Amino acid sequence: MGKAYGIPPDNPFVGKRGLDEIWAYGFRNPFRFSFDMKDGHRLFGMDAGQSRYEEIDLVEKGGNYGWNVKEGTECFNAANEFAEVQNCPDVDAFGNRLIDPVIQVKNWLNPEGGGRATTIIGGNVYRGNDLHGLEGKYIFGTFSQTPTTPNGELFIANPHGPSLWDYQEIELASHPGDIGYYLKGFGQDLEGEMYLAVSSRLGPAGNTGKILKLVMVKDKKDNDDKSLDDKDK
Repeated sequence: MGKAYGIPPDNPFVGKRGLDEIWAYGFRNPFRFSFDMKDGHRLFGMDAGQSRYEEIDLVEKGGNYGWNVKEGTECFNAANEFAEVQNCPDVDAFGNRLIDPVIQVKNWLNPEGGGRATTIIGGNVYRGNDLHGLEGKYIFGTFSQTPTTPNGELFIANPHGPSLWDYQEIELASHPGDIGYYLKGFGQDLEGEMYLAVSSRLGPAGNTGKILKLVMVKDKKDNDDKSLDDKDK
């Protein structure tokens, strides 16, 4: 009583041990959620890792996404965040399965090398009409590759089964190599077209923030769509 919101009666912890508000759990630092505009309105959630892996989860009702037993698909060592742990459990103390992410990206601090993300930025399943060939693909990105440089990247994945999805980098015609900004988030309009919220500043300060729209660049010779770009809005 006295709460300014309602709790669906079919939430997984209603009438059970645990807060009635909880719909899914086992996240470290969830940041940016989105619903697919089609295909059952699937819920995608980004979860910032500790220091080894960043992840994107396909969130299900009552699901346990592993933290702090797992970071991404691997075991997490709470005593030493950089050390590997073998043979972590597949279920929690209540017998619920620990659900692995569908996308995993190495954090820039990962001791194995090859890390390229200060944190992952969850995006959207593309449902527009302007980006030819990208219908149904999941577009996401990274905030930056290191904390001190505005060089976020864009990636695209083809959704499939419960295992890790393959992904590849999106090269922008106007910013080859990276976006040229810190990527703060994504947006999607009613037609399913996608936008980027970016800034040259690490934090919420200054006046460098921009909203960019993802568009196709047309070849001047034959007017065919050739590459992806962003456009100031």
